Amino acid sequence: MMRSSAKTAVVFILSFTCLIPSQTFAGISITSYLSSQEPVFASTPATTVDFENVPYLSEEYKIGVMIKALSLAIASPDEPDSLKIITQYGTDSRYYVMIRGWLVQVLSGVQSQLNANRNDKAKEKLIERAAFLTQAIRRIDLE
Repeated sequence: MMRSSAKTAVVFILSFTCLIPSQTFAGISITSYLSSQEPVFASTPATTVDFENVPYLSEEYKIGVMIKALSLAIASPDEPDSLKIITQYGTDSRYYVMIRGWLVQVLSGVQSQLNANRNDKAKEKLIERAAFLTQAIRRIDLE
């Protein structure tokens, strides 16, 4: 017997493949297709201020933009605007708990990798990443 999530996935895949000709995906997997797509942001992600005066954008779209911007900021701590983006969204009381929890979970994973890693070069990068995440958490907590 299939689980409901598996049934949903099968229905989605079947309906998806019925809508698109099979030649479209000949020779490539869906994962490689999705990973080869262009990123939504070519440079610095848009801020919430950019969307305040646009009435036709849905709240879901704005949240999606925020999640994408946060994901890129967390993944690239070397970028100059990463901490600013995390602070901007993290100090919004509507999203504070979610963003702080996300940062804590990523920090927990980095600390786990740090404890398990024996390579000095990799440890340096992990220490820098942990310091960045700690700084981001402190910044959103204090503001």
